[in-house]
Amino acid sequence: MFRSARSAHVVIRLVILLAMTCGFACSAGRMTPVADAAPHSAAGVLDPEHWRRQALRDLIPYWEKHAIDAESGAFHMNLSRDGKPLPPWDLLPALISRQVFGFSAAYMLSGEGRYLGIARDGVQYLFGHAWDEEYGGWYDRLTREGKPSADTKSVALRLYTDVGLTEYFLATGDRNVLRRVRESIAIQKRRASDSRKGGYAQTLARDLSILDYGKNKHAHYGYVGSLLLNLHLAVRDPEILAWERELMDLSASRQVDEEGWWHGFRNKLDRDWRMTPTLLEGKEVVSVGAELTAALALLRLYHQSGERKYLELGRGLAERLNRFAFDPATGAWREFLERKAPYRPVGEPATWWWIQIYGSFLQLQMYRVTGEPEYLETFKKSEEFFEAGFRDREMGGIYGHVGLDGAVLNEGRKASSGEWHTSYHEMEHALLNYLYLNLYVHRRPAVLHFRLGGPGRHYVSLVDDPAVTIASVRIGGKPWKGFDARDRSIRLPAGKDLDVEVTLH
Repeated sequence: MFRSARSAHVVIRLVILLAMTCGFACSAGRMTPVADAAPHSAAGVLDPEHWRRQALRDLIPYWEKHAIDAESGAFHMNLSRDGKPLPPWDLLPALISRQVFGFSAAYMLSGEGRYLGIARDGVQYLFGHAWDEEYGGWYDRLTREGKPSADTKSVALRLYTDVGLTEYFLATGDRNVLRRVRESIAIQKRRASDSRKGGYAQTLARDLSILDYGKNKHAHYGYVGSLLLNLHLAVRDPEILAWERELMDLSASRQVDEEGWWHGFRNKLDRDWRMTPTLLEGKEVVSVGAELTAALALLRLYHQSGERKYLELGRGLAERLNRFAFDPATGAWREFLERKAPYRPVGEPATWWWIQIYGSFLQLQMYRVTGEPEYLETFKKSEEFFEAGFRDREMGGIYGHVGLDGAVLNEGRKASSGEWHTSYHEMEHALLNYLYLNLYVHRRPAVLHFRLGGPGRHYVSLVDDPAVTIASVRIGGKPWKGFDARDRSIRLPAGKDLDVEVTLH
């Protein structure tokens, strides 16, 4: 009946997508479930426990089973759909750290020590192989034997090496990890700064001299969105918050075009902030992923800083993205739009896992700041597509790239160094959906786990909004009163490896 097994697979997945789309009927402008809704309906994706269960029963077990590389002591960078390691065999410290993030998130959701042990192994590998003891900074790339294989230290890769380590610090309070992250950030501030043209360069040589003065997303608003916001949650350092503001203000003034789009990813900016556009089908395009990154960073910075200008910029960009980048018929977020009006989708009718995830995050942030139910409706449609399109229910894990017709692209690979696919985004997805749905939508408490050492103070909120406070704390299973609810910090007793359970509300 079908020409190939692939075509059969595409049709089956398309049927699932259609079933999920049709599982809801509109009533008075609101989506309500119908009796024959598909098993993974919007009721499921609005349930915070759905995401915690998915993370712990499906996602992290896949990575635990397949990604750990016993030979190198790190993680496999490339995996087939069924979890077989694939070449190339070089290691990217940034991707090792993204796995550290994923397993740290699994621990915070579960309190199961083995996940923290896997994350710790990744941290130790990075400390032992990826840091340049002579000049400082993270190497871009290593051989499978753990030797440097590139002389460059690019901001995009250094950034994500720090991202996973910051999440590990949040979970453990390990001061050695925080010290190394701060050293890496100091290199970015001192050595990548462009004193003549402003902003920060994108690539350093091994000796930390500047190789490429290009001004990209990762060195500016991406640096805020992926790293500094989380680091500020962990340490509450006024200097970190001040740098967040500096980078976002600089991005808003130098990386935004006359149409209101943010650039520096796909569309490149040179040292003078002049853009070289990406062309698809003869048209200049913008990356939806870059725009989602900017909108999320702006809204999160609003909560951390209290400055309404970030709220206004973030809301304006989010409203534009919902109007032009989201397809309500499928629930998918398109990868590219025309840079000029009417901002039509361009390129392959497909999307990537991280773009779909960021699109969903944006809806919960917008729901929080507006209270408008339309953002929950968009969240549900977006997550319906994610559930039907990206989850591999046969072999586990998440596809990286899918067509809007349900086709699995890139051979269904689960890890890919070329696309930077690891456990990071999908575990972040599960963790933040669990938190935001509980706290913002259902107004219910959410529980996180930490393994900390004392005495001392440790910040324990992964949520920017200061309205979220600590409800209760347990240490070693017993109630602990030594916390500041509004500050979202714990005063720890003396001891090592204290099992700390925090309830936020």
